[in-house]
Amino acid sequence: MDELESLRDQINELQGSLLAMECFMNSLSQSLSADARPVVRASYASESEAFRAALMSSTAPEATVDAFERDVQRAIQVLGEPGEENPVSS
Repeated sequence: MDELESLRDQINELQGSLLAMECFMNSLSQSLSADARPVVRASYASESEAFRAALMSSTAPEATVDAFERDVQRAIQVLGEPGEENPVSS
């Protein structure tokens, strides 16, 4: 196996792991009680803002930053907006 194939396999493994983790996190988010949802939403907003600041001052590739922003928005949709009863599933 050449180096390119090895890298491709590693990327594919990472993608599969990330998809599985997203499914898990979506199921946890969707099962939150109405009381827990705002707490998790606020904590997630704080954490994602801290990571965003770190990414902006790093040498992370644009594709990494774009994927981060896309997935933060997806997570926000799963958690729903404040006052929203049934958030959108992704």
